[in-house]
Amino acid sequence: MSSTKKFINLPELGRKVRALLIPHLSIDNFLFSLAILSSLFLAPYPLSAEEKQPVDSNQNNTAVSTTEGLLASTEQMIEQLIQQLELQNEKPIEKAELTENPNPTSFFSSIPNIRPVKGSITSNFGIRVHPVYHVPLFHAGIDFSVSEGTRVQCTGDGIVAYSGYEKGYGQKVTINHGYGYKTIYAHLSKSLVRQGQKVKRGDVIALSGNTGVSTGPHMHYEVHKNNVIVNPTAYFFDGINPDKFITRQKPAPDEIDNNS
Repeated sequence: MSSTKKFINLPELGRKVRALLIPHLSIDNFLFSLAILSSLFLAPYPLSAEEKQPVDSNQNNTAVSTTEGLLASTEQMIEQLIQQLELQNEKPIEKAELTENPNPTSFFSSIPNIRPVKGSITSNFGIRVHPVYHVPLFHAGIDFSVSEGTRVQCTGDGIVAYSGYEKGYGQKVTINHGYGYKTIYAHLSKSLVRQGQKVKRGDVIALSGNTGVSTGPHMHYEVHKNNVIVNPTAYFFDGINPDKFITRQKPAPDEIDNNS
């Protein structure tokens, strides 16, 4: 006696797979998913009921059992794939920079008004010929000549907005001081603070180094005021009225990646 149960055909299986997976797929998961699905679709599969072929009842029963097993295995693999994709989507995205300091200390304690390291300034703020790219570019901060491993001090009270590696900056620490102020310390050999940590003026937050786009050991330092890059030397305390803490320059959009 032949079975009247129809086999699922390839188009139906394809539609089912797409319906299950599409809501969960992203660019990052594409290659992984493609490999799994390819192994499923390229595997041999039984002929559909519509493709009339003479078979005896024993072969038909065996084919039904094989098809049901294949479908069960396929659905299980799809379910496992979806679970894995969901777990990947739940993983935290690479930490982003904290944009705010919700509880800054007093205004004068927060202003970044000391030098982060003891050393001579070897590259000033403003337009210069980039030492690596050899073209005129806007230098977003100042460079201090210091040996690798020199202790780097936080220049004002604040919270660590970022601590990690970032492109041309190399190992980098960003401090959000509140009141619109932010400082960046780059080309470090080691960060000694973590994101979200509160720091005080004078705290050692890192060790200088030669990471990122750099021609030698030094420390790159920036000050931002209300998202505008300013001249850090205007903030070094020298007994002058704090009204001197003013914005100096905002770079053009194409004057970027000049922090070595």
